[in-house]
Amino acid sequence: WDMVKNVVNFKDKNFNLKDDQKYKYLALSNISNQGYIQDYQEEFGKDLPSRARRKINTDDLIISSIEGSLSSCALVEKEFDNAICSTGFFVLNSEKINSETLLILFKSRVIQELLQRGSKGTILTAISKTELESIKIPLINPKIQQQIAEKIQESHGLRKESKELLEEAKRKVEEKIEKE
Repeated sequence: WDMVKNVVNFKDKNFNLKDDQKYKYLALSNISNQGYIQDYQEEFGKDLPSRARRKINTDDLIISSIEGSLSSCALVEKEFDNAICSTGFFVLNSEKINSETLLILFKSRVIQELLQRGSKGTILTAISKTELESIKIPLINPKIQQQIAEKIQESHGLRKESKELLEEAKRKVEEKIEKE
């Protein structure tokens, strides 16, 4: 076991958007309950909300800091490399625990309860970076971490494949309807 602050790297520096450049932007509503990014908005920097300030990269983990959405955490996959997310997320990675294992840990019931317990505030209840840093998480054997990573990657690959198959089926049905 060790405290989060000793295990993860926080990416909490604000990124300065360029007004005339388009960005993929991830809001809280773009995160699925299963730990992946399901959608995004593409907007010019000048059109994004002021809270769009965190740059994310492949294999980062994003975790909502807002109490009612603490289970909204996701692994950043290749297609979202260099995307922007809201400051309502913690963006982190680690040299000690791979991102897939971090995802499983932060979605676990025990860690979720610790996140809930650490949330404070009146109007918008959230967990602070200090509270998050003080949570203890298990240090998982690297061989087990590799197995977890393989299962998560397989799961995400199968999800993408099923989505593509569904889109192809819809396209074929639409073509059939148009012909008749």
